[in-house]
Amino acid sequence: MTLKEAISARPDDVAHADARKATAEDITFLMVGCQRCGSTWVYEALKEHPEILLPDEKQTHYFDEPDGKDLEWYLGHYDGIEPEHKAVGEVATSYCLPEAIPLMAKEFPDIKIIMAMRNPAERANSFYRSRAPHEDWKNFDDALTKAPGIISRGQYIDQIELLLQYYDRGNILFLFYDDLKKDERSYLNEVYTFLGVDPTFEPSVIGNPVRAAMFPRLRRLLRKLRLTPIVDLINTSWVGDAIRRVVGKKRKTRKETQKIPADIRQKLQAHFHPYNERLAKFSGRDLSNWSS
Repeated sequence: MTLKEAISARPDDVAHADARKATAEDITFLMVGCQRCGSTWVYEALKEHPEILLPDEKQTHYFDEPDGKDLEWYLGHYDGIEPEHKAVGEVATSYCLPEAIPLMAKEFPDIKIIMAMRNPAERANSFYRSRAPHEDWKNFDDALTKAPGIISRGQYIDQIELLLQYYDRGNILFLFYDDLKKDERSYLNEVYTFLGVDPTFEPSVIGNPVRAAMFPRLRRLLRKLRLTPIVDLINTSWVGDAIRRVVGKKRKTRKETQKIPADIRQKLQAHFHPYNERLAKFSGRDLSNWSS
């Protein structure tokens, strides 16, 4: 850009003068799973980091729903790469599926992989509760019959073993939802460090788990218009606090009524037990609480 162009350009044009289109070599990571394991919270935390570039949409579904899509289409979601972007990738909870992993590895064989896991019985319950209003399931047991993915997605060790056929273990970060609930800051520090960006950055979702899920469609629209600060202003104001108090009370009440029926819990725990044992042996982590 010449001096004359710089003088006549709008401030926003100058700030993004070095932005460019993405190439396959620019993609450095993918968070591949799993559903209902805190991925929305992580997406918001990564999206705020100035050294990370993610698509405006949380998931493009390029590898799990590839029909009619090509690499050029996918890379188009990353237009606007700037020199400060050290990590470029996507949070996509279906890329841990058996049909997605080989396609992902073919396009991006050298990237870093992040995989988050949660007590599979609790994950299944959370997924069921989130989808039940939109499905024709009569009850939890009926959902397990009609949607077998509710079960298979919690068999994490199977997914891990397939990932390891294509990626080195050192390039995969395994996360546990229990750690996120225990210490958000340490959890996020591990993610930032793994991605090679400033681990001291403090996103607005720290201490505000509800904030990550507030007005998702509005947040995406405002991001495209570069007006995200408006939502952030609401989040940090008394209005945001009031909304979170109301939502928090509703969630607390809803949580008490959404416990897994005892017979279903027993069935899930019995099914997942051998998978959990294999995962515990692989990770060196005590997962006995997942079976109690």
